[in-house]
Amino acid sequence: MQVIYNSIITFLLLTLPSLSGGQPVRQNQQPAPGKNKAASIDTLIARSGRMAEENPDTAFVMAGRALEMAMKINDLSRLSHAARWMAEACYYKNDYRKAIDFYLQSAIYSYEINRDSSGFMAERLTDAAYCYQELGIYDKALELNLASLSIQQRLGNQTEISNNLCNIGTNYFFRAQYDKAVDYFNRTLTLDRKSGDSAAIAISLNNLGMVYSRWGKHHRALEFYTEALELTREESKKPVKLSNIGMAWYNLKDYEKALEYLNQALEIDTKYKQSIRAGVRKNEIGSVLAAMGRYTEAIRLHEEALAVFRSAGILESQIITLADIGDLYRKTGNNRAAETCYKESVTIASRNQSLHHLSRNYKSLFELAKEQGNSALALNYYLDYSRVKDSIFTNETNDLISRYEIIYETEKHEKENQLLLRDNEIKARRQKMLLIFTAGLFLLLIMAVSLFRVRSKYLKQQQLILQQDNYLANLEIARKDTANQVLEERVFAEQQINRLEREKHTAEIEVKNNELANSLLNIVRKNEIMYEIRERIRFSGNGDALNELVRFINSNTDTDHNWKKFRLEFEQVHAGFFDRLKQSYPDLTEHDTRLAACLRINLSSREIAGMMNVSFETAHKNRQRLRKKMNLPPSCDLTTELKKI
Repeated sequence: MQVIYNSIITFLLLTLPSLSGGQPVRQNQQPAPGKNKAASIDTLIARSGRMAEENPDTAFVMAGRALEMAMKINDLSRLSHAARWMAEACYYKNDYRKAIDFYLQSAIYSYEINRDSSGFMAERLTDAAYCYQELGIYDKALELNLASLSIQQRLGNQTEISNNLCNIGTNYFFRAQYDKAVDYFNRTLTLDRKSGDSAAIAISLNNLGMVYSRWGKHHRALEFYTEALELTREESKKPVKLSNIGMAWYNLKDYEKALEYLNQALEIDTKYKQSIRAGVRKNEIGSVLAAMGRYTEAIRLHEEALAVFRSAGILESQIITLADIGDLYRKTGNNRAAETCYKESVTIASRNQSLHHLSRNYKSLFELAKEQGNSALALNYYLDYSRVKDSIFTNETNDLISRYEIIYETEKHEKENQLLLRDNEIKARRQKMLLIFTAGLFLLLIMAVSLFRVRSKYLKQQQLILQQDNYLANLEIARKDTANQVLEERVFAEQQINRLEREKHTAEIEVKNNELANSLLNIVRKNEIMYEIRERIRFSGNGDALNELVRFINSNTDTDHNWKKFRLEFEQVHAGFFDRLKQSYPDLTEHDTRLAACLRINLSSREIAGMMNVSFETAHKNRQRLRKKMNLPPSCDLTTELKKI
């Protein structure tokens, strides 16, 4: 903490801006001011202090005149007070940037009186921190609050220590660092309990409740809100605590308890004729009723609250309430009334430059028109909504730029005033800053060049990778094409081999068929010759020798024996033919089976007649009979059909 305090003192010594030509305050011994001038300065300071809030412009001019007069006589005490009221005037004009400058001037003038910090200086640091916080520059605000806390702790001012701890907790609260906010508010609460100030304790408890509520820990928040309510003695101050408890129950979805506490708060506000607060309570109760589905009652309360806000001229509350009423009318199906509320809210928001609320209303109007199927109107509202959203973004960007400008100008003042206060030292520092700045630019340049090179290298690598990927892809395509070609060639070769094997097999079968046919023909010829010899012998004589010869010839012309021998040879070539034939045509006789085998090996009717020892006509009739048994139409060839078996 002491390190922070020392750094702030150094910061203030180097950041004293001057309103009169930028001249530093002289460090020589102060001459005693004349009574008339001192009295005039005091009068101006007193008047500016009284007018700062109601007429800040006049107060600023008067305090500025007092500052000029005090500077001429080098009266540091009066300079400090004059700068303080100039800052207050700027604060009430919402010119926080100038207010910061004058608060810091007031602090440094106070420091220069005794070359030491004081409670007055710490208070001005706190004021400057508040302005930084209003600008959203939380780091600077925290830095000044910590410095002020360090001073107050050294001075032992318990009340201001408590205030500073509370300010730091608030800083962390706005930054959503709730654990740190709880820590500082607890430290504030500890000091308040020691002091025994019930009002201060209630405030600290309420602050802790707000942190836990924003944190989403509503049960924990209820504990602090309830204790804060118990410590609040004045009835007129209870509605805020009751409202906080009610909204905590609302967030916990216990709507009955929420209504109980909010109605109590409304009763007290009404009793003390706090109309604006009563309007806020009605809005809160309306939100609870809406969550319960009691839309009619909710609308009535919102409209009563709206009447209060209209009477008081509070535009922001009118905008929000009208939008809420519009949402409720939409839920009840009264789209016309909802549209009217939204449009009125848009009108007020436009006049008040409330862009976020304007955005909400245009979005609601767009959704309403879309639900009603009015595409053209929905498009217009959507365009308005987009335009406002763009304006919000632009404003937020400008605010961010403004914050950085403040930081930049603060740093600029530091450099300028450092030159005014320490000429010799600042030359070295200026050179150092210039060197650092140059080094920074050089470093940025190097970084930019390095980044450019890295980017270029990266792009080249990506290009090479892309080329490699393309090359690999082409290789893969070529490989696949080659593989497909090889596969096609292999398939073609296999087809050719299969064809050749089939042709070979067919040729072998044909050869074997021919062999079977030749064998059968030989048997037929042998039988014919033997038959002719037998007939000749039979007609030539009746001797025993001749009869013996006839028996020998008959034994060698045994048809059945020849058939069995032929069948064995046929089965070797056409395995399973007889079984398949019998299975397909079970009515065929043994004679039909023999005829089918002969036809299978392409024997003619004449050759079949010789084989079976029948006439040609009989063989032809047998062939026609076989066709009939197989139920073949006239267009089918008998031999071809037998080959299919």
